[in-house]
Amino acid sequence: MTDRNEGVRLLVRAGFAWAILALALWRAIDAYRTVVAQATGLYQSADWLINYAGGFVRRGLFGQLWLILTPKGAGSLWWLFWFQVGCYAVIIAFVLTYLHRSRYSWSSIALMCGPAALPFIGWDVEGGFRKEILIFVVLVVLAWTNLAPRLVSWLRGILIGLALALWGLAAFSWEPTVLLVPAVGYLLLAGDSGRDRLRVWRWIAAGLFAIVGVAAMAASVLAEVGSGTTGQICRAIGGHGVRSSLFCKGAISALGWSSQEGLDLVRTSLPMQVGYLPMLVLAVLPIAVSPWLRRNWGWALASLLGVAGLFVVGVDYGRWTHILVMALAICIATGGAAAVESRLWNPISVVLFTSTWGLRHYQPPEAAPGDWPFLGALRVVMEYLSGLLPR
Repeated sequence: MTDRNEGVRLLVRAGFAWAILALALWRAIDAYRTVVAQATGLYQSADWLINYAGGFVRRGLFGQLWLILTPKGAGSLWWLFWFQVGCYAVIIAFVLTYLHRSRYSWSSIALMCGPAALPFIGWDVEGGFRKEILIFVVLVVLAWTNLAPRLVSWLRGILIGLALALWGLAAFSWEPTVLLVPAVGYLLLAGDSGRDRLRVWRWIAAGLFAIVGVAAMAASVLAEVGSGTTGQICRAIGGHGVRSSLFCKGAISALGWSSQEGLDLVRTSLPMQVGYLPMLVLAVLPIAVSPWLRRNWGWALASLLGVAGLFVVGVDYGRWTHILVMALAICIATGGAAAVESRLWNPISVVLFTSTWGLRHYQPPEAAPGDWPFLGALRVVMEYLSGLLPR
């Protein structure tokens, strides 16, 4: 009878975790599918299409490859869509594997299904499908090299090389990638016992990750955006078959901003961003109470300081929180269920934590300080149920 009861409890935990993840991913993908169909993705799509049509420019590598590798026509935007969905498929496969290995403990559910973790993209659909998903895939690939010790050394070495190549793509497509070097360092080096056959390669790879990240950041600073560069980028996208008058008004036009303009925007937005502080504390709660943090506080602090740079130069505070939580969650996952286990988490606390709130990816400067929308799984369910009621 005891085994049967435990089996039922396991099914309940698994069902809850799957429901949260499925609801969030379904909502995010469905919303973004509409954005792609209407070619209205000022940031979710356009940022990926920045290219070198006007010469070398920061964030342009992925867009240049898109121009080269995808067939011309309106359908080329769907190639981007499926690539982004593929990135999320890799991430969700890792998350579900971790939850399964952890027997869907309440602590592991709090870590991976919290509003700032993967479900973030479902509760605020404009916050997903951004370039940080490339970084998440890199971290997942590195995590697999630790979670699959039975793989032959040469295969794990190839996975590290693959992660390095993806890191290069990410770094030259989104220069803040370098700020995630501490998370990469943890996944490569924290488990170094001196007996790993890949020890030398791991240390060499760690140095290469840092060099590539710094090089991309330096190139982004040194490469000036000329007055006509954004127009050439847009014309290249239009010439490839994606004609949208909106694209040049979002991420592409932002290329021409000076660093001072970005800092001024952050400064003027601070009164509205204060509301993120309690949510940031709440978002990292599964990490803060974990045994992993007590043993690896140095790595966690380095990761926090790295991502903190984003809060200084950009106003997408919800996204920055999401990036920090996802990076640390992937690191913690390599330690198994015990690394996150805490008595704080039980059926009531986890249900409340994962379903009753959500993060807005960006708080507009014109919003009132107290203007925070009600987001989260509960709101999505309530909206769905209200739609079923007769009008």
